[in-house]
Amino acid sequence: MASKADVVTIARNYLRDFPKFFQLTFAAAGRTYNLGKPNLDTGSLWVAFTVEGSNGASVTVLTDAEYAVDARNGFLRLPAPLVGADEFLVEGYYYEWLLPDDFDFYADMAIHLNTHNIDVPLADMAPAVVDVVGIHTLIQALWGLLSEYSRDIDVITSESVHIIASQRYRMVQSLIDFWTEEYNRRAAALNIGLERLEVMTLRRVSKTTGYLVPIYKPREIGDYNPLVRVWPPIDAGVIHIEEESDDLREDVLVDGSPPPGYVSQAYY
Repeated sequence: MASKADVVTIARNYLRDFPKFFQLTFAAAGRTYNLGKPNLDTGSLWVAFTVEGSNGASVTVLTDAEYAVDARNGFLRLPAPLVGADEFLVEGYYYEWLLPDDFDFYADMAIHLNTHNIDVPLADMAPAVVDVVGIHTLIQALWGLLSEYSRDIDVITSESVHIIASQRYRMVQSLIDFWTEEYNRRAAALNIGLERLEVMTLRRVSKTTGYLVPIYKPREIGDYNPLVRVWPPIDAGVIHIEEESDDLREDVLVDGSPPPGYVSQAYY
């Protein structure tokens, strides 16, 4: 059974944004420490401090309730400065581009866009469909990175030093173009996504009676069985947040057995 975690794994593998290990040592002074590593994996952090004694240094490990982490910017803050501590130790993992929460956000968006017009939940989807949803998650994540990199400005100094900061923006834009084309190709082959082909029955209103023209189930030539009436749902063109269970009006029309023959003598 597929899950959102599987979609995130597919997108992160395509983006090649895997966790990287870091290990830092600070002098125990103050209460805010700049780890210099953005996009921290808060679940992997190990935080401790050492105290020098007569028998050597003792290490005290802090729980996650004893410090606060700004995971996106890479800061760690203690509620108060450490008294009597000599060194402050931090180690864990960080991501180069996106936090796990960011990928969860983009995965939810991709799942909603690819499952809103089909009756199959993500858990029951075929692996090939889940792969396409993972690619769509990657595209949404790249759009987020493109918005961030759009603030990069090229620098040209009087000494002819050129810092082409916008190159990263163009590289991400080329990745979006490539993966969008690949997603559209696979989505069209599997018939999923916003451009999914759907077969619908159009209804029309009789000009003489003002009623909707009835719809009957199609049948083969030579099938002399009675006509089977199709009752599609009728709405007022308004999207309701909660479903309303209105009883079918019985005074509109009376459904009976269709007349024999191929052609009905009713006028619409």
